Amino acid sequence: MDQRTTTTAYRARWVFPVERPPIEQGVVTVANGLIVGVGQQPVEGAAVVDLGNVALLPGLINAHTHLEFSLFNRPFGQRGTSFATWLKQVVAWRREQPAVLGQEEWALAQGLNEVRTTATAAIGEIATPLFSDCWRNQPTEQAGVIFLELLSLNPERVAPLLNLAVEFTRGTWEGNPQRGLSPHAPYTVHPELLAGAVELSRERQIPLTMHLAESREELELLDAQTGPLVELLHNLAAWYPESLRKGTRPLDYLRVLTNAHHALIAHGNYLQADEIAYVAEHRKRLTVVYCPRTQAYFDHDPYPLLQMLHAGARVAVGTDSRASNPDLSVWKELQQVRTTHANVSPEVILTMGTIAGAEALGKQSQHGTLSVGKRAELTIIQLPNEHGDAYEALFSGEQITHPIYRTGC
Repeated sequence: MDQRTTTTAYRARWVFPVERPPIEQGVVTVANGLIVGVGQQPVEGAAVVDLGNVALLPGLINAHTHLEFSLFNRPFGQRGTSFATWLKQVVAWRREQPAVLGQEEWALAQGLNEVRTTATAAIGEIATPLFSDCWRNQPTEQAGVIFLELLSLNPERVAPLLNLAVEFTRGTWEGNPQRGLSPHAPYTVHPELLAGAVELSRERQIPLTMHLAESREELELLDAQTGPLVELLHNLAAWYPESLRKGTRPLDYLRVLTNAHHALIAHGNYLQADEIAYVAEHRKRLTVVYCPRTQAYFDHDPYPLLQMLHAGARVAVGTDSRASNPDLSVWKELQQVRTTHANVSPEVILTMGTIAGAEALGKQSQHGTLSVGKRAELTIIQLPNEHGDAYEALFSGEQITHPIYRTGC
């Protein structure tokens, strides 16, 4: 909807503030792009709009995505494929695709449009150096963090990549997104490159994202320097075994990442009990980002979500990209969690797509809950006609494909 300058109160069958219990026949009052009231009564003088049998939620938070793949109509490969097989296809695509003028800008525009139409208030976007230039050239009011991807095991590439990271985090752009860094993964990042990125994160108080404990193949490479990922890197002339120490595991990387200002652990599919305990112990510095439908796309083991939550870890959600997911809907990710993890309460699941992601990206002062003073970005869920419990109704509902009220962030 167009930005309004008057005070408007939106009434819904259920309002989910997130920070407190759902409100039946609730009202969210907004003015000048901010929430000015949440309860059962509108702020005095507000024009009331009754939305009917819907739920109102905060704008959703996509804590991990790659918009460069937004032109894809379907994921790479077939469901149930191994991670290494899929990654080989992604690398081949990147190397073989024709250099079409404006293709990256088109992908970004498509991705941003999908983000907007799925009521996503903020994103954690991983951008290659080339794709980060597209963000620079396409100003946007989309809130979130653009993480510059840093990738090389070659010790000779450490200094140039750190110089690139320094320049990326130093400059200013027109538009909203903050900047962060993303040392890609343990098998593609030299330890000195990781250490430098962590130091920059701490010095400049910016977030950092790393893909970690994503696959069995990654664990094999770290432990024994064998397996399909080693073969893939060798074939790409990107394997530098002297850069890594045998017998390492994700916990070794978690200990480095706790020195960052804040670090997001993308995926975490294979975090072990002591690693989960470590993440929970350091929840002020570490957040796990679970990508439910991407995790289900591969032949992964069951996700240890309940163990993470019981340990006290902060867990947010992300869509990953259209290379492993049919769309960028955070709401569908939450529905996937509800279906796959019936023993996790719906209240907790909702926080994973809202306040947990906002905290991970450092956006909790503006996003993540329906609270007075925060941005008036609302997600609408059409509820079924027959429903009893508020959360049962919510997770049986379907998202309406645009936020009813959105302003610049």
